[in-house]
Amino acid sequence: MEPIVVGLLGITHPHASARVRALREIEGVEVVAAADTDPRLTYFTDKYDMEARSIDEVLQDDRINAVMVHSKSKDMVPHAVRALAAGKSVVVEKPGGGTVEDLEHLAEAEAKAGPGQVVQVGYNVRLAPSITRAKELIEAGLIGEVVSVSARGAALVGEHRTEHLNQAADMGGVLWILGCHMLDSLVRVFGAPESVNARVHKSARLSDESSREDSAAVLLNYPDMSATFSFDGHDPLEWFETSRITVYGTRGMIEAGVLPQTLRVYVDSDRAGWPAGWTEWTQSYFTPPFARTEANKFSELPELENISNFHTEMRGWVDSIRTGAPVVAPVSDALAVARIVDACYRSEKEQGASVEVGSA
Repeated sequence: MEPIVVGLLGITHPHASARVRALREIEGVEVVAAADTDPRLTYFTDKYDMEARSIDEVLQDDRINAVMVHSKSKDMVPHAVRALAAGKSVVVEKPGGGTVEDLEHLAEAEAKAGPGQVVQVGYNVRLAPSITRAKELIEAGLIGEVVSVSARGAALVGEHRTEHLNQAADMGGVLWILGCHMLDSLVRVFGAPESVNARVHKSARLSDESSREDSAAVLLNYPDMSATFSFDGHDPLEWFETSRITVYGTRGMIEAGVLPQTLRVYVDSDRAGWPAGWTEWTQSYFTPPFARTEANKFSELPELENISNFHTEMRGWVDSIRTGAPVVAPVSDALAVARIVDACYRSEKEQGASVEVGSA
C-alpha cells in the first residue's frame, strides 16, 4: 500500500479541516503540514496536529506526495500548478478557481502532469449516495426515458453577504461559489447542456452593497430534455436541506436530496424489484449541524460537523493515486460547471437570452 503523505496550501476554506479529518480515517494516509499567510495558521496546525510551514517548504518536501489546496479562489490554480510541477497529486477546492480561464489553465496543467499524478476538484455533493443511486437507476432505465429535470440549490440565509462569497477576483458570487455544487451534480448525471437562459438577481431588500447576486433561475438546454435550476441564498433551514434534483421519466420519477440524504422513487408498475408507486429512503431527519458552532458558521475557519460526503471524496482521491482508479471529480467536469455559470452571467446581461455554454 503506497503511503500518502499530505500537505495543505491554504487553510481558511471551511472544507480544509473536514478533509483533514476524513483523510486521517484512511489507512496509510498522513496529513503532516500546512502553509498559509493567514495569521491563524498556527491555530489550525496546532488544533489538527501538523506543522506550520511556508509554501516552499511544503512543495520541497519529497516525502509529501499529495497536496490539498484550500486558498482564496484566485490562488487555487497557481498553487495547484506549483504542486503539480513539484510532482504532487492535488485536490483543488471547488470551484477550482475564480474564473473559466483559471479552470482552463488547471486543465492544461493536468494534461502536462507526470505519470501517477492525480488532479481532483473538491466537488463532493456529486458523491452523495442519493445522487449516485439516482444516476444508477436513471442509467438502468428504471423510470424510462428522461423528459425533464427540475433542480434546486440553496445557501443558508445571510451567507451570500460574506467575504468568502464576494472575492474581487471571482467571476461571481453565491451562484458561482455555492450554486456550483448542484450544477456539478447535474453535470455528473446528465453532462453539460448546450446552452442556458438565465436570470441572475440581487434583491435590494435582502442584499447590501458589498454583496453580489442572491438568486438565479436557469433553463439548461439539452438536445432532447428540459432542465431547470433555481438557486437562492435565503434558505432558513440547515445547509442544503432544500437542495434536490427531481427527474421525470416516461415511466416514473426520482427525487434525490443531499442533506439529509433522501431518495424518492416512483414507478408506474412493478419493475426491476421496485414496487409500483412510491419507495422512499431518508438517511436521517436529524443530521448533525453543518457548522460545529454558531460562532464559526460564517467565519473564516468554520469547522464542519457533517463530513459524510468528504469520506467518499477522500477515499476516491486516495484510490486514484494508489490504483489509477477514475477520478471521482475530474477537472473536465469542473471546467464544464465554470462554463455553465459564466454563460448564466452572460445571459443575464442579455436579459435572459440563450447563450451557448463555452462560447466566447
